[in-house]
Amino acid sequence: MRESFRGAGLALTVLLLASVPAPGRAFAAGPAQAAEPPDAKEAVPAAGAQVSSAAAPAPFSLGAAVDERLDKGIALMYRLEFDKAEAEFRGIIELDTANPAGYFALASLSWWRYSQNFDVQADFKALEDEFMRNADNTIKVAKKGLKRGLAPDHANFFMGSAYGLQGRWYAVQKRWFKAYTHGNKGRKLLRKSFEQNPGLYDACLGLGIFDYYSDTLPGVLKIPALLFIRGDRARGLAEVKLALEKGRFLSTEARLFLIEILTRHEKDLQAALGEMDKLKATDPPNMFFRLGEILTLVHGEAWQKVIEECGRFLEDYKKLQPPGLAQQLSLIYLSAGDAWLALNRPEEAVKWFSGGIAQTAFPKKGWITYCHLRRGQALDLLGKREEAVKDYNTVMQRDNFWDSRKYGKLALKKAPDLKEVYRQLLETD
Repeated sequence: MRESFRGAGLALTVLLLASVPAPGRAFAAGPAQAAEPPDAKEAVPAAGAQVSSAAAPAPFSLGAAVDERLDKGIALMYRLEFDKAEAEFRGIIELDTANPAGYFALASLSWWRYSQNFDVQADFKALEDEFMRNADNTIKVAKKGLKRGLAPDHANFFMGSAYGLQGRWYAVQKRWFKAYTHGNKGRKLLRKSFEQNPGLYDACLGLGIFDYYSDTLPGVLKIPALLFIRGDRARGLAEVKLALEKGRFLSTEARLFLIEILTRHEKDLQAALGEMDKLKATDPPNMFFRLGEILTLVHGEAWQKVIEECGRFLEDYKKLQPPGLAQQLSLIYLSAGDAWLALNRPEEAVKWFSGGIAQTAFPKKGWITYCHLRRGQALDLLGKREEAVKDYNTVMQRDNFWDSRKYGKLALKKAPDLKEVYRQLLETD
């Protein structure tokens, strides 16, 4: 029962590049540009392909001062230091109110703020309004910029990115028609921006991700019209790598998606961990990236390594107290407990699940619901049915999170055996 915690981030709502999180699975990526996959006539060139455009490649730069603030804000956003990131992004608007970059960065930040609480049933109306307002402002400012001398490739890139991000928001809410229409606009504009400037490699990310997923996971596409689209797995991988290797602002995002692909779909744990090492090297103090490594190890069933890394993570967390990660601390306990369960050590698992429940400052989190569910399962494996039932009843009284009540109800009827628990851990049928 694990996908991306993008929600933090990043569980794939494949439509529009979303990685909708589920309890503790692969790493979460953030707000990449979403798009419909290119068809044969409109394909974005993969790495090494010839660009059918008269335009000469130009480096993607928004000006030294804007680039500096955007780089700093993005780094802070990945550290989950949202208030500091917001200050940098608002600083971009103060520098240049006619530049769409600052508005798009604020829209992306709203997405990341939402992603940290996707496992809590709450009213996000104010956050959604802020998100939509900044995405709409991105589009409006870019359109006006086209009339005032803004580089067309930049204008189309930011418009396409904003439409795609809005589409992703709608996709998470399962508002499929709006998700499709916004994503389709985004796809066309991103493709156009790359045709206008073959050096704008960041535009390849959204196209590449969707190209990959539409080829490998067609069953999850929810809009009937999209069922007839045929992607290209190899091309999608090449496009994501192109954005990673040559992208200016989205290289980290591209690496997050590549890790997701390698872990969940290519089943290449070693390659995923290699990319994770590179990701951590870009910002060694960033503990959010370390959380991503743990979730990658969980998905790769490297249980002993999960336990070791969770222990190290908690030791460093207590010393450093990194801002933003307190909301996800129970996920560390859940991951370690799941690892002990997978190793058939339920007595150790109980300790970790109990720690997750006791140590959190955010008791309404869905991770806590799963700590109760898993602790109940561990107690059942230990033959402590009466105690297990108490946890299952707690699950049934809490908000439903990723079928928690379904599994709680089943466990109340019949104590699950290790095979069933392991099946749930891996989300296999």
